[in-house]
Amino acid sequence: MSSFANFSQFTGHGGHASIILSLLPIERSLELKQSSLDPSSVDAFEQRLRELTAENWFGLAAALRRAGIEADPAAEYIEAEIGQARATYSDQASAILSAGDPSVSEADLATLSDWLARRFLTEINERRQRDLGVTHYIWRTQDDPKVRTTHAERDDRLFSWDDRFSDGHPGHGYNCRCTAEPAILDGAILLTEVTLSEGLSNRIADAQGAGLADAAAEAVAGGVETLYSTIRFFWLGHRRLFGVITPEEEVERLALREGLIRTIDTIINLDAETVRSMAEAFIDYFDARHADLRLLDLEHRLGLVSEDSLLSAYRQVAYLDASVTLGATALTTVASRLGIGVARLRPRDAIVALRTAAARYDGMLSMRRAFVATYVSRRFADLSTQGHGPQRHEGAVTRAILEARVLRGIGPMTGTRVDGVTRGRHRAPNAASRFTTPEAFVAAENYVRSSPEYRAAREAALFDPAFREGSFEVALPIRDALGPDMMTALEGVVRIGPRNGADPLAAMNFENGLVIAQFRIATDGEPELITMFPVGRRQ
Repeated sequence: MSSFANFSQFTGHGGHASIILSLLPIERSLELKQSSLDPSSVDAFEQRLRELTAENWFGLAAALRRAGIEADPAAEYIEAEIGQARATYSDQASAILSAGDPSVSEADLATLSDWLARRFLTEINERRQRDLGVTHYIWRTQDDPKVRTTHAERDDRLFSWDDRFSDGHPGHGYNCRCTAEPAILDGAILLTEVTLSEGLSNRIADAQGAGLADAAAEAVAGGVETLYSTIRFFWLGHRRLFGVITPEEEVERLALREGLIRTIDTIINLDAETVRSMAEAFIDYFDARHADLRLLDLEHRLGLVSEDSLLSAYRQVAYLDASVTLGATALTTVASRLGIGVARLRPRDAIVALRTAAARYDGMLSMRRAFVATYVSRRFADLSTQGHGPQRHEGAVTRAILEARVLRGIGPMTGTRVDGVTRGRHRAPNAASRFTTPEAFVAAENYVRSSPEYRAAREAALFDPAFREGSFEVALPIRDALGPDMMTALEGVVRIGPRNGADPLAAMNFENGLVIAQFRIATDGEPELITMFPVGRRQ
């Protein structure tokens, strides 16, 4: 077969020939387009892994140091994993270059590097935390519109490494950018660095107001001209979290259903039975969100969740509540955030989607509730050994015991007139109070210990030469310590007349009341709780 360097000669030969094309006029960078993997690319990938994992180790070690623990250096060693990841990148990158379009190979390699590095860091972070004994983590998202709904629901929540999700822990799902922030080691809080400060109740109220304003603004933008009065569904979620529905919650559920029926009727024309079913599905979802908020509030007061996360949740739930009465625009926005087009989806599909979302929250609640119960139980038992706070102001104390203490001087610890602490005679006080649950007691004690007032008093007791008492007292607002649920977490009686009179007692009013905690410096120099109780004012 003849060969020609001239194209016209080649075509004139009927195509039964070969043509020789010179590459000399073409840029060498194009002529020598990469067809095999450059070793420097593999080296750069390895260096990237080392930088990411070094940063990860620095953060873990720093968190442990803040808890007074030195990280085990053995957990840092990852040479075998680095070598395996390097080999994986080399094999997959070579396959891309040999089979892919050279015009997109560079972009493909960058995508491959990002994906493998993110997966590697996710696996190393989990392995190191487990090796260091970290049992729980805080789920963190990127807080942007790309975050998938299921992961947004888990954002800022506390989970165990033993919990199971269908799409895995943070970073395990396809293209997941979430991270697992270490939280607890043998009960010690590590990385959350939660600070609790006075005025929290005011900041919660501001967050709720912002949520209502958000919904109102959207309602006005949607053409609503009348400002509806919004309902605060305070008791919702109580049954989901505590297993018992209160009369107040039942009333709120009925009010919520009626409001939802009216709102749904303005969005889509459905028969009455379907509207009721959809309203119940919305209630199920709202109820789950309220239960999540109740648990999140407790987690914050236990030092497990940051204030920013808590306030964000209060704002979101207030928006939900307002959407019921502020019209179609706000409610359809709520649904759209779950991927539900109320007016476009078949009603049955919308109802299933709402109930599925509620079920996801229920699953998270059971995981988180189990840990909180264990944490509270352990801490409550520890406080019981330090002083007599739980024995006198929680534990087995009932309303009848409070009344017997005030009227007859019966000691809560002994059931007699003998004082369980001094072993002398128990004097009848003019008032007696208690926390109604171990969760409330532990949350209030943790709040006190996390406050600036406690730290100042502790420093004075330890180092101020003028302070010789060896004990100190801290008093803080009840509403800050226990939050909006405080009325259900407290009980007390106060004497208002002669002990042998017809009505000698009245219920204690805890509005604007205080939590009073008394501490003593133990032999190791750390304060122990002597007692803690709520005080209010007469109704």
